[in-house]
Amino acid sequence: MEVSNNDVESGDVKSKPYRLLIFTCYGGCATGVAASRACIRIWEENPDDVKIGCLPAVVVPWKLNEIIKKSERRVLIDACGVKCGAKLIEREGMRVDRYIELTSMLGIKKVKRLPSKDLEDRVDRTTRREVNALLGRGERENRSVSEQSKDPTEMRLRPVGVVRNQISEPSLVAESGDLEWRATVEKAEKEQGAISELVIDGHLKGILDGIESFSHLLVLYWAHRVLPEARSLIKAHPIGRKDFPLVGIFSTCSPARPNPICATVVRLVERKANVLKVEGLDAIDGSPLIDIKPYIPSYYHADNVRMADWMLQIEREFAEGSLPPAPGE
Repeated sequence: MEVSNNDVESGDVKSKPYRLLIFTCYGGCATGVAASRACIRIWEENPDDVKIGCLPAVVVPWKLNEIIKKSERRVLIDACGVKCGAKLIEREGMRVDRYIELTSMLGIKKVKRLPSKDLEDRVDRTTRREVNALLGRGERENRSVSEQSKDPTEMRLRPVGVVRNQISEPSLVAESGDLEWRATVEKAEKEQGAISELVIDGHLKGILDGIESFSHLLVLYWAHRVLPEARSLIKAHPIGRKDFPLVGIFSTCSPARPNPICATVVRLVERKANVLKVEGLDAIDGSPLIDIKPYIPSYYHADNVRMADWMLQIEREFAEGSLPPAPGE
């Protein structure tokens, strides 16, 4: 699906009745209900800047064109992994500034019931973050600069893009208070050589300029499929192997950690506009991107490196192709 930042109709922008149009695709599931409620609240709080529209199964062309022309920017929120909203606007040839697919982004499943309070809060926070970014606002725009500076530990992250590839399920998951390896060596090796696309948000135009001068990049992304309960994991057996010692999560590379930030060095294959094709990324499809840095060997170099025996064994078994199969294999 094409994402563009150059989607404002010609003419005087000041004459447009609203700045942002939020399209939602209500699928009758818990996530869809939560998304609809979040959009309605945002609309009620920003009646002069925001309007919402529900994408129907049958589009009335003149009506669609009318509401599109009256908006400066547009965001599409799909409630579930079916991506019916994305398919519909692609069919109609409509471009948006931001596309969000909540089921993958939040790591949840489509269920036919009303949303829980936790799900509704998560959807609301995610939607507001994207709306504020498109409107050029901070998440706490009503606070003065002096008020915001009172808490130097406050951290705010928003995705700069999204990962697109054919990896649908993570190889390492956290369940029942421990880690579990769910891949074969063959699957891991195939994913290591797979090509991923890093789709950078259109409103960050120019942020990739000059990146073609580097062969490798350090990619930081958010492991969005790590559930809240898995983020409270303190100790685990590396890759779920009970023959390895129980160690603290900070002694592992597991994505299940208090802040599921992952980092991978990848090879840059090519850049096309706001899309980077890279090789060697271990993220799954839909992972939000946090940051991209050029990989500089001398900067990240360290001498006299020591690693735990169990980590050396994992590396050796990967290299030899002798890593024990995943459960059920």
